Amino acid sequence: ETVCIITSDITRPCPSHLILPPLIAQLEQAGIQPDDITVVFALGIHRRHTEEEQKQLVGPAVYSHVHTIDSDPEDTVFLGTTRLGTPVNITAAVAQADRRICVGNIEYHYFAGYSGGAKALMPGVSDREAIQANHSRMIEATSRAGAITDNRLRLDLEEAADLCGCDFIVNVILNENKKIIRAVAGDHRAAHRAGCAFL
Repeated sequence: ETVCIITSDITRPCPSHLILPPLIAQLEQAGIQPDDITVVFALGIHRRHTEEEQKQLVGPAVYSHVHTIDSDPEDTVFLGTTRLGTPVNITAAVAQADRRICVGNIEYHYFAGYSGGAKALMPGVSDREAIQANHSRMIEATSRAGAITDNRLRLDLEEAADLCGCDFIVNVILNENKKIIRAVAGDHRAAHRAGCAFL
């Protein structure tokens, strides 16, 4: 099977270089070949990385061992529409993989409630049309830091992840010195909620 690991871009504090080596080792122990693993940096609408930045984000060992690419908003696959009307347009390399694992960090987010979880897919590897549709809800009263259960923007992006398919997440919580103090893994909702509760 082909596996896409979607992780944060350089604008985020996620320590991908610490998370990815044990994660990739687990995949290889399960029989996944290095050539079938692609690390995709979730750019959203941010600029592309340089080669050196990609290497810095994942570490030189991972960079030389598996494929690493930036998400591409110009090359997406349409996977459906959420109940709120958000088109789920996902970078082709992610949409066409057999498995998708989302890596990130959980912190308060001023309109999505919290970062992490399904945000790696929407907006992480989505195109501008999809991101604008989802983010247009940031003006709603429920779109606020620390809100999940009534936050329609957060629920919309999680529905987008369901339409795309998210097999697993690995999210971490960092302290004020950017050191990992907790990690959660598993279902993109259940594990994410556990991380949010800890935060």
